Amino acid sequence: MDATTQYASNVTLINVTEQETINTTSSNVSRWKFPPVGYYENTSALLWRVIPPILIYIGTIGNALTIFVLLRQKKMTSTAVFLFALALSDTLVLFSALLPDWLLNTWGVDNRMLSNPGCKAIYYLAYSSIHLSSWLIVVVTLERTACVLLPHKVRLGCSPRNAGLIVVTIVLAVFGINIILLVIFDVNEYTGLTCDPSTKDNYDLFYYVYGWIDFTLTFPLLLIGNVIIVVQLARSRSRRQRMIISGQARDTRPLSIVMIALCVLFLLTITPVSVCALYSPYQEEKLRALESVDPYTAKNDTQYFYFLYDVAILVSYFNDTFNFAIYVFSGLRFRAELRSLLCCKATQGTSLFGS
Repeated sequence: MDATTQYASNVTLINVTEQETINTTSSNVSRWKFPPVGYYENTSALLWRVIPPILIYIGTIGNALTIFVLLRQKKMTSTAVFLFALALSDTLVLFSALLPDWLLNTWGVDNRMLSNPGCKAIYYLAYSSIHLSSWLIVVVTLERTACVLLPHKVRLGCSPRNAGLIVVTIVLAVFGINIILLVIFDVNEYTGLTCDPSTKDNYDLFYYVYGWIDFTLTFPLLLIGNVIIVVQLARSRSRRQRMIISGQARDTRPLSIVMIALCVLFLLTITPVSVCALYSPYQEEKLRALESVDPYTAKNDTQYFYFLYDVAILVSYFNDTFNFAIYVFSGLRFRAELRSLLCCKATQGTSLFGS
């Protein structure tokens, strides 16, 4: 669940109104008087109005250019097939997950609250596209790991056709597994007439189980794969240089660097929001307990926590926006093909992201 909707649903933690404050005795005024909307909430609202359109604009153009450059190739490699699918998935994330939040915070339009089917469909599409991008990063990392460990054997299996079949399998698996979201989410009164988990059991399933499964499946694979890539590149450096000089092998280090950069960007941008999402239900329990003792501090802590959560969510969308920048700055051949595309010249026939 995105931080904006989550904040709206959890603002009920602080449920004493200003009228109730006035009606309390003078001895309890200091205890029940709440802080006004402060710096954190105002800053969060400003960030949600300003940053999303910038990310959507840059990400859409960058991903579109990536797609056009890859489509110009006479023969796509397996890695190029994965990155092509990743560009499509990243674009879908920006429009299915980020755009609705921007509309809500800027214009007050919440498409998720229009109907139950709309609530279910928007969350289903948003989470499925986010998970699809994550798993495409995992797959392309595992492919690169296999290439540095078993370069000769992998060459036979890493064909564009096999890569396409893997992409289709991942799409079917991700969209199939996330069907559970169509059951969990609903426009309901459990969290205050919002598009959220419809019952306490669904709430506990989503926040205490669902997030941990996604976290434990993706992050270890990325970390292990990148460590193997770096170690193998360091071990085989001298031997690889001799083979390149003698013409027995191609220099694959630039491609490995691109893959490592993609994973580093993914880990740096996704880790904060994943940690916040996993910690969120436990923080809510603390805030509920604090509410009965010190409502003033509880509301202030709520604003501060969800401000950090909002920042983490916005940072996570950098992963879907700036992959194109990694291709440009790390790939000489990609830059050459991009110049040819922008200058309306024929493709140079180079194999981008080749093993």
